[in-house]
Amino acid sequence: MSGHSTLALDAGQTGIRTLLISVGSQVPGSYPGLRTDTDLFPQLAHVIVDALAQHDGPVTLSVGMTGLTAANSKPTELLSLLPARVDRVFLAHDSVTGFLGSIGLGKGVMTAVGTGVVTLGVGTSAIARVDGWGNLIGDAGSAYWIGRAGLEAGMRAYDGRLESPAMLSLVTDNFSHPEEAYIDLQTSSDRVARIASFARAVSDLAEHDDIAADIMRSAGRELAASALAAARRVGLLDYVADGRGDAATGEEGAGPRFSWTGNVMKSDLLRETFISEVSAAVPRAVLAPPVAEPVDGVALLEHVPNESPLQSAIHEAHR
Repeated sequence: MSGHSTLALDAGQTGIRTLLISVGSQVPGSYPGLRTDTDLFPQLAHVIVDALAQHDGPVTLSVGMTGLTAANSKPTELLSLLPARVDRVFLAHDSVTGFLGSIGLGKGVMTAVGTGVVTLGVGTSAIARVDGWGNLIGDAGSAYWIGRAGLEAGMRAYDGRLESPAMLSLVTDNFSHPEEAYIDLQTSSDRVARIASFARAVSDLAEHDDIAADIMRSAGRELAASALAAARRVGLLDYVADGRGDAATGEEGAGPRFSWTGNVMKSDLLRETFISEVSAAVPRAVLAPPVAEPVDGVALLEHVPNESPLQSAIHEAHR
């Protein structure tokens, strides 16, 4: 390959997706997820070098990543770990790139639900991040949150504190000694991902078990509460008070746009609960599936207009 290309990385805890974009071609890739309990940039650098192994020519790197804090929002540090042909880096939290993939360059609210969860609202002049505070003190409605709730219900059933053969099977089918499940999980190096992996089983059980269904509905309500909080904080609900059409869509009488991304939102029960809760609170809300994939949103980082409030959350470095 030759010419200037873009390598987009959507880096989460569950997995890392890459997209190498050159003239006339797009090459996807996938890698294991980030470990947020160790340095992130060396992990990213390893993936980037591998993704560029068969590529020649200058590259612009765009990264949307989980766990991005003020302390590591330093694209120059990432650039220093990379081959010289990577001459420019755009770095943003995955809430920003998830928003770009779900809604694009307009206004609205995006909820990204994977192992963790984060919601981002974008208004005319401000952005607001809601939740995304990790499994210990946040991430309400995430796969981890659902998986943990399912396992807790399973242990309650095991103890006889809850009557639910389906939830009991969640622990008896997956742990040979349920009494030691908590030790197994606590000492596991990938305990967050392991617990999050049970969300799929809880979602499946929700089709015929009331306890599992309640967990999925509760997750949907948590996600809706976050989305509504984000919309309120950036002024997207102002039309409710004055009767105007909302600036998020530019349509008279239309409400703000809400969208989502992530595998957890594929649960019909959770998604329908989310939509119902938002619609009840904002009757003219526009609720729509994502317009593209998160990795496509990562590739948009370099195209965000200077006047967009998202610019305040995008970090850039050049050689």
